[in-house]
Amino acid sequence: MNWSRELVDGLDLAFNESTACGLTFDGQAAEARLLLEVLALAEAAPLGPDPRRVAVFTGVSAVEVILRQEVDDDFEPVLPVESMDALESFFASLGQADAMYGWSFFDVDDPGPDWIQPASLVRHSSNPIASPHTIHWFTECGRPAADRWERFYLQGVVRFEDLRIETADLRAVPLDAFVADAKRWWDAFERHDPRLSSDAQQQAQAASLTWRGWGGTSVMVPSSGA
Repeated sequence: MNWSRELVDGLDLAFNESTACGLTFDGQAAEARLLLEVLALAEAAPLGPDPRRVAVFTGVSAVEVILRQEVDDDFEPVLPVESMDALESFFASLGQADAMYGWSFFDVDDPGPDWIQPASLVRHSSNPIASPHTIHWFTECGRPAADRWERFYLQGVVRFEDLRIETADLRAVPLDAFVADAKRWWDAFERHDPRLSSDAQQQAQAASLTWRGWGGTSVMVPSSGA
């Protein structure tokens, strides 16, 4: 696949305001799978009932994860995550997770000041290979505790060679179609398309399929309030 600037920009757009819902890694196959719920709009159609997608990264040399707890509006030191199974258990424990934002996720030179080393979890492929690309994913998330709501910042970097997109039932989604559906959503959002009205978004969310059943996704409204 030709990793042009146009493709990277399109993928950044398609990942913006998506929610990371899980990550798996097969070191033998050098493959990582990031579960996402995305913003997508088909041509001349209402919002679809299934926003679930899987970003399948191949030729993966390393997966790194950082988990920190937020206390009094500040982040605590990095928490250990013992294994990929422990990461899955953490995702499963959540009651809420916020979407990614910022419009820049692929081939980012610096993930930002919150990227603290050593990481909570690092896994390498059994046959390390040159992985020229990266994805920086993250979520601000929370879960209920005995007498409070615990807040966390979870983020990760996957170092990979190539990418494909699948639906939740493992159907392939061409990258150009994945990007086009996202661009159509954002274009409709900017135009105040009635398919993305507050009522339409709420109705779609109430009926949509989810990876985790967290629910409660906030409606996105243009800045004008229209």
